[in-house]
Amino acid sequence: MKRIFITGICGFLGSHLSYYFNSLGYKVYGADNLSRKGSEKNYKLLKKKGIKIYKIDLSNLKNLDFLKKNIKFTALIHCAALTSVMDGANNNSTEFIYKNNIISTLSSLKISNFFKTKFIFISSSRVYSISEIDKLKFKIANNKFKLKKTKLKGISQKGINENFSTTNPLSFYGSTKLICENIVQEYCLFNKIPYVINRCGLLSGKGQLYKNDQGIISYWINSWKKKKKLEYIDFGSKGYQVRDCLHPLDLGNLIKKQISFLNKNKLKVKIFNVSGGIESSFSLKELSTWCEKNLCFKKIGRRKKIRPFDLKWIVLDNFLVRKVFKWKVKFKKYQIFQDITFNND
Repeated sequence: MKRIFITGICGFLGSHLSYYFNSLGYKVYGADNLSRKGSEKNYKLLKKKGIKIYKIDLSNLKNLDFLKKNIKFTALIHCAALTSVMDGANNNSTEFIYKNNIISTLSSLKISNFFKTKFIFISSSRVYSISEIDKLKFKIANNKFKLKKTKLKGISQKGINENFSTTNPLSFYGSTKLICENIVQEYCLFNKIPYVINRCGLLSGKGQLYKNDQGIISYWINSWKKKKKLEYIDFGSKGYQVRDCLHPLDLGNLIKKQISFLNKNKLKVKIFNVSGGIESSFSLKELSTWCEKNLCFKKIGRRKKIRPFDLKWIVLDNFLVRKVFKWKVKFKKYQIFQDITFNND
């Protein structure tokens, strides 16, 4: 039987990947400290599926005695991390986010080495330089910021590619992800562990908590449904800022393909942008228009406020990952909006 190990298994992404690989016939194992709101609920649901979960804190792992070495795993997927770009500048201190994200990555690598299994690291689009993105020029078209032509390396009308600058500033969150990418590469090369790093865009779908630090789409739609106050903030306060989005099941399908490549030692490139791409990019104004059409009319407030690490536009170019793995995005942005609006628990 094929087995897979997922860290952060009770979180939004970890639980989705668990159900996905379980549906493919994998025996799924994982670890979680159950610290995030909603993780206890996911824990109970996953256990009902026969998924083995170790209640451990990877940022404070003393030893690997809880593991049985005679079990063989196809791969370890490392999802455990604080996920908000505001972490380190909010209630979660700078020290806490660095310790949590970096030490949990080291612990996950130790587990991977213990089992001699492949390593899949879930990184982020926020490893790309804020100052370089801020140099970009935009026009306003169709209620969104649209990129003008630029001579900067690593970017086109299709988005930011893997060659774009990763120099600081990145945000505290982004810098932990970039540090972890370097740790993963060094550790895996030294210990001869096959690995891949996925720099993911905005992961969104049903089952997310309705918090703004767990995905703007879920937060926006839920607030709309419950008639809570919403505001456009900064950049003219008109909701023109743009992100792309990706459903976790599309990521699961990609990881399945990546594991197959690693099994055959065919993977030369190790770092990929993984996103819905320019086709699944949207502005807050566009999301509001969709909500008006599918839910009800709502007036959106405006607030002039500069928040740390905010960006006008960040869209990932997913050309490389589509080319290498013959991967296609199934869930487009409007399908993701519908999934959250009508299928969320």
